[in-house]
Amino acid sequence: MATVVRACMPLPLPTPPAAVSSSSAVPSTDAQAQRRSSSSARVLVLGGTGRVGGEKGKSLASKLGEQSEFVQVDIRDRNMLEKTLQDVDLVVHAAGPFKRENECTVLQAAIATKTAYIDVCDDTDYSWRTKGFHEQAKACGVPAITTAGIYPGVSNVMAAELVHAARSENAGEPERLRFFYYTAGSGGAGPTILTTSFLLLAEDVIAYNKGEEIKLKPYSGALSIDFGKGVRKKDVYLLNLPEVKSVYKVLGVPTVSARFGTAPFFWNWGMQAFANFLPIEFLRDRNKVKKLVEFVDPFVRVIDGIAGERVSMRVDLDCTNGKNTIGLFSHRKLSVSVGYAIAAFALAVLEGSTQPGVWFPEELEGIAIKSRKVLLERASQGTTIFVMNNAPAKEAAMRRGAT
Repeated sequence: MATVVRACMPLPLPTPPAAVSSSSAVPSTDAQAQRRSSSSARVLVLGGTGRVGGEKGKSLASKLGEQSEFVQVDIRDRNMLEKTLQDVDLVVHAAGPFKRENECTVLQAAIATKTAYIDVCDDTDYSWRTKGFHEQAKACGVPAITTAGIYPGVSNVMAAELVHAARSENAGEPERLRFFYYTAGSGGAGPTILTTSFLLLAEDVIAYNKGEEIKLKPYSGALSIDFGKGVRKKDVYLLNLPEVKSVYKVLGVPTVSARFGTAPFFWNWGMQAFANFLPIEFLRDRNKVKKLVEFVDPFVRVIDGIAGERVSMRVDLDCTNGKNTIGLFSHRKLSVSVGYAIAAFALAVLEGSTQPGVWFPEELEGIAIKSRKVLLERASQGTTIFVMNNAPAKEAAMRRGAT
C-alpha cells in the first residue's frame, strides 16, 4: 500500500518537499488546450510521506488545508489506481524504490485515465520500461516524465544545458560527460536510499567509452572531486545510475559515467566491503536486502543526526577542442532540495511545457530549452551553490584518463 496525498491547490515556489501536489489534466481530445492552470490543478502524490518527504500523510494533508485529503492506495492494483486517478490532473509517483519492479502499473493507469505523470525513478531498467509506453502516452495525449527527481532528474537537465551550450557556441563537439554526486549520510532518506544502494551493488556499472558500452565493478574507480565551498573534495565511486544510459542515447555524448560518494568516509568503505564480499545472490535478493537495511538503519539514523543531509551534484563536460565546462549544485538539505526538484518538474508539466509521450528530463520534447532554464531556476531554490557553464578550476580538474 502507498500513502497518498491528494490536493487541489496552487503550487507556489518555494514549495515544501512533500507538498508537490498540483498538476495538469490531460483530458480526452486536446490535452494542451484543456489543461487546467497550475493554480487549480489536482495532484495525486504516491509515496510522498516517507523520510524524504519528512512528514506523514494525515498530518501533511491537514497542513495543506481543506482542499487536500489523505488516502491509501495499492499501487499494484490497476483498478484501484484508475478509480483514484479520476478527476486528477497529475500523478507524482514517488513510491520507490523502483529496483526490481517489473510492472509500470501507475503509468499504465495514468495513460488509461489520461492523467499527466511524473516519477522519481532511480533505476535504469524501470526507466526504460516506462519509455516503452511512449507511443501509448502520445496517442492518449498524456505527458509523462520519468526519472524526474534531483539525481537523476535535475542533473540530467544540467547535462542537457551544458551540451546545448557547447554546441550552440561552437565550442567543439561534446566528447565526455561525467556525473559526480555527494550526499552526507543517507541524506535523511534512511531505508529508501539504503535499499536502493545495496541493490545497486548487485549490478554491473554500465558506462560508455568512446561510443562503446562497457561494464565496470560497482563502487570502484574512486576519484576525489571538488564540490566547492561547503563540501570541498569528496571521494566518489562508480555506480550504475540511469542518467548514464539516457544521456548517452539522448544527447549523443560518446563517453558517459556516474559516480557517487557519501560521508562519513567509513560508509564508503562499508559499501566497498559489501560490494566485494557479500555474495551477489544475497544483494539480488530483495527480502535479504530488506533485512540488512533493518539491521543497519538504526546506526544510519544516528550518523545522519551528526552528518546532516547536505547534497551536491557536479556535471563535467569535456569537448573535442579541449574546452571543459561544469554545472555545480549544492544544498544543505536533500529532503528540501528533492521537494524543489519535483515541484519544478510538476510545474513544467502543468504549464504545458511537456509534449505528450514518455520523456527523460534531458529530451527536448520533454522539457523545451526555454522551460529547462526556468526548471533549473526553480529547482535551485535554496541552494548554497548553483553555477552552470563555468570552466573548472585547475585544482578541481579530473584526471583526463578516467572514464
